[in-house]
Amino acid sequence: MKKYNTLISLLLSIFTSFALLFEITEKGLKIGRSNTMMFTYLVLALFLFVFYQKYLGKFKGKTTFRVIAIIFSLLLTLGYSYDIAGNSSLVFSSISNILFSVIKIIGIYALISTSIHLLNDIIVKKKLKNTPLPKILTLFDKHPFLFSFIVILICYLPYIIAYYPVIINYDAANQIKEVMGMHTRYMDSVILLNPDVTITNFNPIIHTLLIGGLFKLGYLIGNVNFGMFLYSIIQVTIVISSFSYAIYYLKKENVNNKLILLVLGVFSLVPLFPFYAMTAVKDVIFSSLILIYVIKLYDIIKYKQTIKQYIFFFFLILLITLFRNNGIYTILLSLPFLFYKNKTRKALIIILILNISLYIGYNKVLLPHLEIANTSIREVLSVPFQQTARLVKYYDDEISDEDKLIIDKVLDYDTLADRYDPELSDDVKNEFNKYTTDEELKEYFLVWLKYLFRRPGVYIDATINNIYGYFYPNTSKWYIYTKLNEKLPEAGFNYHYNNLDGIRSVLSGYAEAYPYIPIIGIIANIAFVVWTYILLIGILTVNNLKKYLILLLPSLSLILVCIVGPANTYFRYILPCIFSLPPLLCLLYQQLTNKQE
Repeated sequence: MKKYNTLISLLLSIFTSFALLFEITEKGLKIGRSNTMMFTYLVLALFLFVFYQKYLGKFKGKTTFRVIAIIFSLLLTLGYSYDIAGNSSLVFSSISNILFSVIKIIGIYALISTSIHLLNDIIVKKKLKNTPLPKILTLFDKHPFLFSFIVILICYLPYIIAYYPVIINYDAANQIKEVMGMHTRYMDSVILLNPDVTITNFNPIIHTLLIGGLFKLGYLIGNVNFGMFLYSIIQVTIVISSFSYAIYYLKKENVNNKLILLVLGVFSLVPLFPFYAMTAVKDVIFSSLILIYVIKLYDIIKYKQTIKQYIFFFFLILLITLFRNNGIYTILLSLPFLFYKNKTRKALIIILILNISLYIGYNKVLLPHLEIANTSIREVLSVPFQQTARLVKYYDDEISDEDKLIIDKVLDYDTLADRYDPELSDDVKNEFNKYTTDEELKEYFLVWLKYLFRRPGVYIDATINNIYGYFYPNTSKWYIYTKLNEKLPEAGFNYHYNNLDGIRSVLSGYAEAYPYIPIIGIIANIAFVVWTYILLIGILTVNNLKKYLILLLPSLSLILVCIVGPANTYFRYILPCIFSLPPLLCLLYQQLTNKQE
């Protein structure tokens, strides 16, 4: 038996080393310089052999972890093919590719499966000792919210000063122009209820009015930068307060002090947090609200709520639905799961019903009354539109003239193939005919369905190309906003940065380099964040803590939105998941270790 285990360990170490070092290309196996590669291969294989000898087979009966390991190994193998070739050809195009891919999957599976089992074993069996804090941190011990707020604010000050008044992206600039009564592309994408009303619900109205209203205030007093700085003060305060509240709650739950200080360090020093705190995009305030929402879900699971806490929860959900047009789906895909075996389900049901009623009234009554146009249906049709565009690009000759006319009524057939971008649907859906009738849309979907059966591979490739980055860690496409957006200056407004170009260069350089810093840079990797949530599903399930799975649902719902969304690996879409992750990991670790006592 021992010899058998040794042989398996040796074989798996060879396979895993192959998977980690060699790449499959269209020209065959990419090995690199033979001498260097062979030495690296032997060292890695030796290390893995010792690793497998010690831990392989030690863990029994964790089927859930094995399933997750299979999923991760498949995602890595297929993700590589789509990242390099834009399809699955590097996996399935030849017998040799299939053979190499099978070896890679086995090797990666062995490493991931063993590592997950080992990680779970470490988590549940080796609880950190909660050592007293040094005297210098007395203020943190007594006033964790205030201490955290001050520390984070001090760390953010260089960003606040260097990027005064605020960083504006393309969407925010258009939101400001809407409030200023100027024409934007959003007006072209929707059916206007009143041509004189320039504000649309393309972006959340409450955010548009907030940023646009403060900009207009600055404009009226002759200083638009001041108006934008007022916005940055509000947003930065919301972000830092949500982080400080999370740390306060961790302290209240007696989470290990080392972990709490680690979370404080992450929020303070990881550049994505201060940069987005200073970036005027709708996702930032929404992300802060989701963080608080996750903490409240945890609190409701553990403790009986007072009337004041229910009222707070009601308004929190209301703000979530107002600050993101798809925020209602996050609530619908998470809150109802609290009803099961919850003694206060009646109060939660009332809160949900009231918010749904307000959401419907807001969209169906208030906005039409104010003659504000709502978003276009095209925003939820990125997946089928991308599939049709890819079909037209590669198989135009197989589409009948009658079907081309039907597609043309919806998407402008003549330029559709040229507009197709495998990883971004904007150019395709931007030509959606906003006057498309329900009957024309129905005819389009009948055509879409017909070619789904004829060319399913095309549809699969179109979909995976538009989402693989959310699951393939080697293509994180991390980005932040740093440059001055010229859209407002071009419109005649004196929006500008100060003359601290040197400081901005240092800060942006640090942020750009951060994802490539070993280990600590992985929080900026979108797929790593998604993998963490998937792994948490497994850990909670295996350790019989299924009731805490609800804490993952807000982020999982947002990941689903990314899957049906317009862009592959779009960082700010995943931002709420990142905001919530550090405190969430601490709370779940607390439950895992407490369960073992």
